[in-house]
Amino acid sequence: MYIFIDYDGTIVKSSEEEFMKAYFKNLSNYFGIPFNEILSLVMDSVNEAMKSTDSTKSLYLKFADVFSKKTDKPFEYWAEKFTYFYENIFDRVKEVIEPNLKLTGLIKSTNQKLVFASNPLFPEIATVKRIKFAGLSPDNFVYVAHMENCRFAKPNPMFFKDITDKLNILPQECVMIGDSEFDRASEKVGIRFIHIADELEWEKLF
Repeated sequence: MYIFIDYDGTIVKSSEEEFMKAYFKNLSNYFGIPFNEILSLVMDSVNEAMKSTDSTKSLYLKFADVFSKKTDKPFEYWAEKFTYFYENIFDRVKEVIEPNLKLTGLIKSTNQKLVFASNPLFPEIATVKRIKFAGLSPDNFVYVAHMENCRFAKPNPMFFKDITDKLNILPQECVMIGDSEFDRASEKVGIRFIHIADELEWEKLF
C-alpha cells in the first residue's frame, strides 16, 4: 500500500490561506516589493506554470521562465534571492503551522510506504522545511513531490500519474488522503481518495 498524503489542511491543520499570508508577508519584506505586488507576481507565475502542458520541463523551470519574463531579469538573479530567503527567513512562517498530531504520529510509526503529495508549488529546499515544520522528516516518505521533480500540479491527474510511473506502481496499490477537490483528482487515474475528515477511514490504513 502506498499512501499519498496532502500537506495543507491534512498533515497540518492550519489553512493554506493563513500560511500564504505569512509567507508573502516575509517575502515582501525581504524582496522589498509591496505585499500585493509580490503576491500577484508569484501567484500569476505559478498559475501559468501549472497551466502549461509542456511535458519536457519541470514546474520549477516553467515557473522560472514565466517569472523572469514578468520581471525582465534573468531567473539566476531571482534564484539567488529565493534561495537566501528559504535558507534564512522562511523558518519564520513556522509559527502559523499547526500539525495534525494524530496523522503525523501515524506517519512516524507506520510501516506503510508514504508519498508526500502536497501540490508541488515550492522548490525542494522549501518543501523539506515545510515537512520539518510539521515535526516530520523527508525520510518518512518514499517520495517527496516538489517543483524540481514534478512536471504538473494538482488538480491535473498527470501529477499522480507521474508519481506512480516513477515508483513503478499501480493506482490500485495507492490511496490519497487530502482535504480538497484538487486531491480528489487522484480518482481520475484510479487512486482512491479519502477525505481527511473521514478519520476512521484513513486511520485504518496505517
